[in-house]
Amino acid sequence: MVPRLLALDFDGVLCDGMDEFFESARRGLADVTGKTVPDALHGRFAGLRPAVESGWEMVALIGMLAESDGSEDRALRQARTWATARDRYLASHGLDRRRLTLALDGARDRWIAGNLADWLRSHRFYPGVVRWLTDLTRTELPVYIISTKGKPFLEALLTGQGVHMPPDRVIGKEEPRREKWDVLRDLAQANGVAFADVWFVEDRLPTLLEMRERAPDLRARLFFASWGFVFPERDSAAAREESIPVLDLATMTGPFAAWPSTA
Repeated sequence: MVPRLLALDFDGVLCDGMDEFFESARRGLADVTGKTVPDALHGRFAGLRPAVESGWEMVALIGMLAESDGSEDRALRQARTWATARDRYLASHGLDRRRLTLALDGARDRWIAGNLADWLRSHRFYPGVVRWLTDLTRTELPVYIISTKGKPFLEALLTGQGVHMPPDRVIGKEEPRREKWDVLRDLAQANGVAFADVWFVEDRLPTLLEMRERAPDLRARLFFASWGFVFPERDSAAAREESIPVLDLATMTGPFAAWPSTA
């Protein structure tokens, strides 16, 4: 079995941008609060990055970590606890999603404008991904990237690796925001592909579960990327319990026939 349309998340599926996340988030935080974040917080930030869904939340996360001793970090791995703590932090500092989004994007823009090579070096595409993507672009299979990262950033990273995709195949952050399942539905219809022939790879398990719950008509094949920004001690097992196939990196970049079947 092979897909007739393949959609891929970017961060945590194709690319590991943890170093860039940390640096852009702390620069963005400095812009809005004046607070300086030390390098020593990188490990705690990386450990909690899987709790984050959208980029602006990284600025809130790094701000929260800078004001805490780490004793509550494990509790923040729970989605509800994280959301409550995040919103409390925003309220106590007079911040909101839009302001943090502008701060993060502005920090990235200035970094890219000042030293594009340095910004590109702060990302690492996972082993085998660049070759695999390049090979896919030479086939007739429609391949899309769907991400909450800004499209200019996505295109800069792909081009920097020599991966050239048609502009309409790279779908970044939009305002107003569109849910990924709505994007997938539109792509399937635009390409004349049955929902069951759409394959989607995502490293954020809550996104996959929410997609299945809120878009029951979209019977796409969903795959959990086990190598991404995940809590490894729990997320793969939780995906299997929910009958979502768990994909490893070597399998993703290999033949489609070897991908796990949907339970």
